[in-house]
Amino acid sequence: MASLQSEAPSKATSRTLLLGAVVVTVALFSWGVVRLYSRHQAAGVDFSCFWAGAKVAWHGAARLYDFRYITELQGWPLGPESLRPFIYPPSALFLFLPFAIAPYWVDYGLWVLATGGLFLWAGRKAGSPWWLMVAPPVVLILFCGQITLLIGGLVIGGLVLLPRRPVLAGVLFGMAAAVKPQLLVLVPVALLAEGRWRTLAAAGATGAALVVASVMVWSVEPWFAWLSAPRHFQTLIFTVPRMVAALITPYGFLLGHGLNGAWAFLLTPLAIWLAWSTFRRSADVADRSIAIFAGALLIVPYAMNYESALFAPAVTAYLSRTDDRRWLAVLVVGVVCLCAVAFDSVFSLLAALALLALRSGQARAAYSGA
Repeated sequence: MASLQSEAPSKATSRTLLLGAVVVTVALFSWGVVRLYSRHQAAGVDFSCFWAGAKVAWHGAARLYDFRYITELQGWPLGPESLRPFIYPPSALFLFLPFAIAPYWVDYGLWVLATGGLFLWAGRKAGSPWWLMVAPPVVLILFCGQITLLIGGLVIGGLVLLPRRPVLAGVLFGMAAAVKPQLLVLVPVALLAEGRWRTLAAAGATGAALVVASVMVWSVEPWFAWLSAPRHFQTLIFTVPRMVAALITPYGFLLGHGLNGAWAFLLTPLAIWLAWSTFRRSADVADRSIAIFAGALLIVPYAMNYESALFAPAVTAYLSRTDDRRWLAVLVVGVVCLCAVAFDSVFSLLAALALLALRSGQARAAYSGA
């Protein structure tokens, strides 16, 4: 009996030490990823698009979707042949405007602090450890200034608030959808699975309010211009092999191998089932966030490798649960999910789906629908 009692603490200690070694290794890998990217682009290069779009919006949005004008406004050292357009809907401008007031580098620093802080808060509330922020895709986004941490913070924050503050959760979902709706295509399915009508109504009202407000401020013309902007941008991306190679989606994978990317739309029933079944069986925010984000990435055509940061809160939460009987398998798959950003990024998506499969049957819903 004494040997059995001493074996459990020993096992826990060895797993904790192994996890510590993995965290250090992942952090060093993140540093290597940033060094690699810094050879080809400057810090904040993606934030510059949001900054330029907001700069235009402060004086009217007539040229908001003029790709060449927005690129020239940035004055970025990539050169005029590298288009850096603003492709987000006019409703997103309300979240960008506060970060286009001060000088560029001040705005970039405030953007990183604000979006990174929101993402860390949401992740911690969802059970993630602090070292969530040293995961390679998260560090990459902090470096380039992408929007992913904002979307992840809003959605995961909404999932955290869902049981006790369903209306506020809906507001956060609506704000995220007003910025990047394609990543929230499965949120209505997930909310319907639990009968979260108040949350669904709050999300719809928030999104509608931002759309109406944008029309009142900038008129309806920018919306007509936006309808073709993402399609034009995707056409540009899909003709550049190195950009196609960086896509995280099955659409991009098929396209990169000379196939018709539209075959990926056949995964739509799987994505819907993933969201529905996960929200019916599990109350774990980590499980739910993977179902929403991985399901969306299965079926949207365009999403880059840095979107794997959306999985980081869930993955790091899983890795911190060293008492899980499948922990070693979770560790291996989780490291692949976090580090594939520097290789073939579609493996991040596949690893996230594998983690959800490992979790299947372990977590059961702890509360009923609202």
